[in-house]
Amino acid sequence: MIKKFQQKLVLRLVFVFIVINGGAMAAGSWLDAKHIDHVVLMGANSLLFLVGLISLMMHTKALGNKNPNVFVRSIMAATFVKLMVILAAVMIYVVAAGNGRSIGAVMAGLGLYILYTILEVRAALQMNRIKDGSN
Repeated sequence: MIKKFQQKLVLRLVFVFIVINGGAMAAGSWLDAKHIDHVVLMGANSLLFLVGLISLMMHTKALGNKNPNVFVRSIMAATFVKLMVILAAVMIYVVAAGNGRSIGAVMAGLGLYILYTILEVRAALQMNRIKDGSN
């Protein structure tokens, strides 16, 4: 049962990834006119998608442990790792882009961080509920 639910969660992440990247591609010229670089936005979305998959694997592994504190630590660690990865990516982008940077794309990427974090924590709590056998 938990395996099917994990597949459902991965499909949910893939769906969000495709919708956001597809929307950024479709509205690329509009976003660029609003000073939001759509390529940077798609890069941030891709990075968050990959980190989201890694954190999902962390949560799955933590669910197998008998100590419930391990699961709580995995949620906190995954959120912290995601935040640090985004921080490093923003710093690299700001230095590499120089004066041509898109602050709007950085802000949109931080909004995506919040979205992916909400999805991740919600999914982890649902996995825990299924593991415990309660609804």
